[in-house]
Amino acid sequence: MNEYFPIFAPVIGIVGVVVGVLLNEFMRRRNRREIYAPKIFEKRLAAYEGLIEQIHQGSKVANEVIERDDFTEEQRHDVIGTVVHGMAEFTEKNRLYLNEDLTVHCMALFMGVEDIHDASEEDRQELLEHYRQMRKDALRMAAEDSGVAEINRLFNAINKPKIDGALIRYFREVKREATRGRSGANGG
Repeated sequence: MNEYFPIFAPVIGIVGVVVGVLLNEFMRRRNRREIYAPKIFEKRLAAYEGLIEQIHQGSKVANEVIERDDFTEEQRHDVIGTVVHGMAEFTEKNRLYLNEDLTVHCMALFMGVEDIHDASEEDRQELLEHYRQMRKDALRMAAEDSGVAEINRLFNAINKPKIDGALIRYFREVKREATRGRSGANGG
């Protein structure tokens, strides 16, 4: 064993240096991610807040286009076209931080809304339901992808808030019934 010791010690030293270099590189990259993660999260959050604001503003315009009788078909198309183009510009400007699938969904959200006003009553209800479901899905996906929904779940798990009242119980019951009604309609 003593005859190998002069060779063994330098080999261990070289291996130690290589392991040290690799460990240092791993730690450096990890620290860099930790430094940039909060900055990126803040920018993503700002982009998703802007997206939700675009959805809310677009919804106000869409509701007006759906309800108002004094718009011509061309005016309806132009107004909704402006909303769709505004959404497209916003998502393009923030594409670094927004999920691509969600941006496609949001750009399509208001397309066809201009046709709801003049549709037959049966088609109108179906088109309205489709638009409202797409809007609801867009808001849910934005909350999920931004990370806010997960943080809210975490806060609820930590805080265990007791949010209750007659109106809240009624809301929860109606929501439960609507969910049951939708799952029954989809399953049957």
